[in-house]
Amino acid sequence: MKGGSMSPDTKDIPIVKKNWIKKPTWRNITLLTIVFLLYFFAKPTLLTFLIGGLLVISGELIRLWAAGYLMKNLELVVAGPYAFIRDPLYLGSLLIFTGLSVAARSWILLVVVLLGFFGFYLPHKIKVETTRLKELFGAPYEDYLSKVSSIIPRSTPYPNSGDEWEFRQIFHNSEHATGLVVVLAWLIFALYLR
Repeated sequence: MKGGSMSPDTKDIPIVKKNWIKKPTWRNITLLTIVFLLYFFAKPTLLTFLIGGLLVISGELIRLWAAGYLMKNLELVVAGPYAFIRDPLYLGSLLIFTGLSVAARSWILLVVVLLGFFGFYLPHKIKVETTRLKELFGAPYEDYLSKVSSIIPRSTPYPNSGDEWEFRQIFHNSEHATGLVVVLAWLIFALYLR
């Protein structure tokens, strides 16, 4: 069993199929909106650019690592970053948005990002995903849920399936689009520092 397969009573839950090129996601629309606002309100310095850059790069690397393992709705993924936290994609997004705010030296935006993430986005996503994953994977997910935090890493990895990271999953999970938006944001900041 690869981390847990779908429970027998989940045949009515639709499997999400993805195309290589997709319509925009809320994550990318939000990221583009923040980039647009930062373009007008940013006051970056070399120091904030570098510190923010480390956060952004860390966030995108976490997202790439996680996306390479993720098999949405097909199996319970507990390998790679999922062995330490349940929601590595969300942690990566938090680091990216925080890094962009720090790079721009926009403390108001940083407060908005943190309040929005912890006050609305994360609680909503956890509620929706927990319900869906309980329906899909049953007891294996319940065990995983009880032992692995959303974004606070475990000190030891959760026993995993031995699944391997796959490059093609980055495209299947549309992480290439997020990466392109992050590069665009960084190019905009680089223009400020010229």
